[in-house]
Amino acid sequence: MERVRFTSSVPKRETDAACWRDLLTIVYQDDELDPQVVPLACREEVQEYVKHMIPLRESMAGLLSEALGLSTDHLSNMECMKSEALACLYYPVCPEPDKTLGQLKHSDASFITLLMQDSVGGLQILHNNQWVDVPPVPGSFIANIGDLMQIISNDKFISAEHRVVAQPSDSRVSVACFFTPSTSAISKPLMPIKELVCDDSPAVYKEFLFMEYIQYALGRGQHVHSALPHFRIR
Repeated sequence: MERVRFTSSVPKRETDAACWRDLLTIVYQDDELDPQVVPLACREEVQEYVKHMIPLRESMAGLLSEALGLSTDHLSNMECMKSEALACLYYPVCPEPDKTLGQLKHSDASFITLLMQDSVGGLQILHNNQWVDVPPVPGSFIANIGDLMQIISNDKFISAEHRVVAQPSDSRVSVACFFTPSTSAISKPLMPIKELVCDDSPAVYKEFLFMEYIQYALGRGQHVHSALPHFRIR
């Protein structure tokens, strides 16, 4: 898969709906990417952004480790958040917002996602089967737990299902940074962290590889529920 790619409002299959947005994706595997492959129009900005995301990622890994009752370097040592995919999203004004969405309902195929959104808004999370607006807060990031974190935490953390509504009068810009396994961690099976599994809290998920999850999730299209049940121990 190309590490820098641009996509627009194109459905993946005949049964999928088109999302009303444009997307530039830039993937840093093990924090590395040849800057020459990044579009010149945003090359300097992207490099600066990712440079600041790396220490923020390490801080988040420490906080999440502590929240799970583990040593502060546990998640960092697992290298489960050592690569990042930067998604630069533009949602243009939509003339018929009642007929589409900026982004359909989904959960992220990541350990954690850090999102910066502008002042327009449009992000919603699913809470108690109701869609709830997530108002922009200037100078802040939104931290979304992804599917992979739910798996390794053995359901201690829950992945956030969310969507973006189309805007009738204002365009919207957001930048999402998805943290995923390092090159070495990709070849290792994903499973609940052993320190979180005991007789009173048995493993909820079976072992599988990161690419197995990606292939399964991508192969199901957009009008589906979470891929997580497929990897649960039945």
